[in-house]
Amino acid sequence: MKVGSPPLDASRLDVTVTEGARCRRTVKVAVPADVVDAERVAVVRKYASRVKLRGFRKGRVPTGVVLQRYGRAIEEETVETSVKKACDAAITANELHPVSDVEVKDLDFKPGESISFEASFDVRPEVPLGRLGGFRVERPRVAVPDGATGEILEGLRKDHAAWRTEESGTPVAGDSVTVLLTRLDDADTEPGDSSRQYDIVLGEGQALPDIEEAIGTLEPGGAGEFDVGFPDDFTDEARRGQRHRLRIELVARQVPVLPELDDAFARTVGDFEDLAALRARVEEDLERDAGARAEAELRDRLLHLVVEANDFEVPDSMVDGYTDAVIGDANGVDPEKLDELRKELRPSAEMAVKRDLLTAHIVDQHGLRATAEEVGARVEELARQSNQSPGRLRARLKKSGGLRNIERTLTEARLFEFLKGRSEITEPV
Repeated sequence: MKVGSPPLDASRLDVTVTEGARCRRTVKVAVPADVVDAERVAVVRKYASRVKLRGFRKGRVPTGVVLQRYGRAIEEETVETSVKKACDAAITANELHPVSDVEVKDLDFKPGESISFEASFDVRPEVPLGRLGGFRVERPRVAVPDGATGEILEGLRKDHAAWRTEESGTPVAGDSVTVLLTRLDDADTEPGDSSRQYDIVLGEGQALPDIEEAIGTLEPGGAGEFDVGFPDDFTDEARRGQRHRLRIELVARQVPVLPELDDAFARTVGDFEDLAALRARVEEDLERDAGARAEAELRDRLLHLVVEANDFEVPDSMVDGYTDAVIGDANGVDPEKLDELRKELRPSAEMAVKRDLLTAHIVDQHGLRATAEEVGARVEELARQSNQSPGRLRARLKKSGGLRNIERTLTEARLFEFLKGRSEITEPV
């Protein structure tokens, strides 16, 4: 709000509110001529107090001179300020709460007359709370995939592998190689700038498939020329979908030497007495993760039923905002593909917005928000687990936003206990 420019009295305005689909509101406003004149006087006074003109002291420039010099700018600011203040007054007086940008259109004004315009925007939807329970939901089965324990242990062996240099033999997936790549058909490349050396672990997607395939045909010290295709989603837009001629030299090859899976290895991984203890911990972690996934799926099923039982419209702007957040940085993405992706994501985005609004309303209406005492108790628990001072940990969490995350997690837990208590949760057969 500008200094010396008080808000408009909404009772002086002629306001009509029209409800549109999906929480859209249109406010038609007419601002009387005398209100516009009063705003113009305020703008002129502001200019007169600030402008510096030869022959006049600052703040003493006559109104007529100010209007002659700055009449057009004063008129534009008068209209802009009048519309802004009238729009704010109309929205506040009618208890509307925009959740999108306010779009002003059909502005009609002639000097010395009233101003009329329309302002359109989305408002926060009214969330109904009807049926919150009485559902029958089957808890997903807790299942750890076959061979998962072995995969984890094998991954630990790879993480603790030693590397042995090989002077011969062609590399395979899992080997670490040093290669020298030289572009042979790039006329724009400066002399001496066409070669680059890279360290790559094969089979992990660190290089283009054609390059990995070519490396697999070489022995240490060997080199060859190869045609390499660049995919359509390559980071360098200039090379997408193209093929280039490269010289590839295999400078060095190292193969991983995995440690034996025995008690000694278990003790190097952590505080484990033997391999059996390590295996038991891995299985315990896998069971816990599977249980967490099953609980998350149960929550999704239950929330879906609650949203369906309390369905309501949500603004397009909120759905679009959620979709944009999911997509992230879309720079360089083909517009047609981006439109297709938006259409594909829209149903799930709309459901997510409804879910967020509905759960927030349930939390507020039923007092389910985590208390400061509960948050404090959780911080103390975390401090004990990590051997830290509770005060120091709280300060760090407050600065990083961790306290809000703790409150949100505790609140969600209370919310779902509340919802599960109102429905029948069955166990899988």
